[in-house]
Amino acid sequence: MSICSKCGVELEKGLTDCPLCNEPIQHSEDVHTKRDLKPDNPGYTPLTKREKIKLFWELATLFHFSALVVTLLIDIIFNKRPTWSLYVITCISASYVYITLISLSLKKLWIFLPGLLINSLGFLVLVDLFDNGINWFLNPGLPLAGFFVVLLGLIMFYGYRTRQKGFNIIAIAAIAIGIYCILAEIFISLATTNEVNLSWYVIVDVSILPISLFLFFFQYRLKRGRSLHRFFHL
Repeated sequence: MSICSKCGVELEKGLTDCPLCNEPIQHSEDVHTKRDLKPDNPGYTPLTKREKIKLFWELATLFHFSALVVTLLIDIIFNKRPTWSLYVITCISASYVYITLISLSLKKLWIFLPGLLINSLGFLVLVDLFDNGINWFLNPGLPLAGFFVVLLGLIMFYGYRTRQKGFNIIAIAAIAIGIYCILAEIFISLATTNEVNLSWYVIVDVSILPISLFLFFFQYRLKRGRSLHRFFHL
């Protein structure tokens, strides 16, 4: 298996351009292999992308488990039982699940999105329970978490399906942020005043819309679908 001469990503057979940096692939006999990257150390083999992700996840597992144990022991030593550590342990656990989902299932939306929703709802309901019962979880916590996952899923689905991966992705994300701001104001106002009051979030949406339209125009008309990696020389 060959690698890209510009960014070093592994390339599958039959590709004409690098999927990461869009560098044209030169099919010749002098294509660098992984061992060519370190000519002074013939026994050196660089980690693949999957191996790097697995190593990162293992380090994250060790770090989160250590932080959880230390937090719980400190709380028990000083208070004889878990008190404030419940909040910290909940945050650490939710953080570990988020990292696990991102590391191992980011491109599997049917796993990533439900896992993200379940983890977020579990985190919110536990924090609310620690505050003497279910209060703000049902509104606005539950609907805001649900709509966040739905909008994120739409952005990711569009990003995976579209052939153009440039400023159009930023434009879609900006529109999703504007929609989420409106939803946040609706549910927060319902939770606090039992009425729908739209104020400054409307101004945010009015500001975001022309920026998004300009980014679409810039991507599809001016730059002819140029990718963000090539535009920013990444």
